[in-house]
Amino acid sequence: MPGRPRNFDTRAVLDSTLELFWKRGYYATTTRDLEKALGLSQSSLYNEFGSKQALLDAALDRYEGLTTEALLAPLEGSGHGLAAVETFFTDLAHWVTHDGRRGCMLINMMAEDGAATASIKRRTRGYRKRVKEALKNCLQRAVDSGEALGGDADERANLLLGLVLGFNIAARGGASRAELDGLLGAVNTQVASWRRTLTPAPSPGGEGLG
Repeated sequence: MPGRPRNFDTRAVLDSTLELFWKRGYYATTTRDLEKALGLSQSSLYNEFGSKQALLDAALDRYEGLTTEALLAPLEGSGHGLAAVETFFTDLAHWVTHDGRRGCMLINMMAEDGAATASIKRRTRGYRKRVKEALKNCLQRAVDSGEALGGDADERANLLLGLVLGFNIAARGGASRAELDGLLGAVNTQVASWRRTLTPAPSPGGEGLG
């Protein structure tokens, strides 16, 4: 006997699910919350996804695609140095606060009590590694091109990764817009400290022509 036809848009369901998990957290979101937010019965959700954990995994797959498009792909493919780093942090500030969001969903899952499953650990480890490598490549590019002062790109990337995590934790903790703007300003100040300042050539003066 053929399966029951699906009468909902899977992508729309995943988008709504990840927004709910993002804002409320995985464990704080009940099956009843999902039913109410999605307008679907528990049986419909479980028939499609199998379990709440499987629904989370599918939502995180969707989230990784969105965050790659919005944040990581521009950073990885920019071809620029320090300017790409500054743009990444500006975009990150918008990403973690837009529409009532509080922090990066993956980092929130990493910090959520009891959420340290193998799946979450794998995803967050991969995310941290990818962000660090993208930042490191931009920093090394800046040094190689003469835009930035010489220094250890890996060490600088570690510092910036720590700032990424700190930025997300502040957003998750309800930091005000002014506080987040202050953090963004501090990041930009740090990045600017690595920029090479060109010393203008001395202009000739005091010499007559005749």
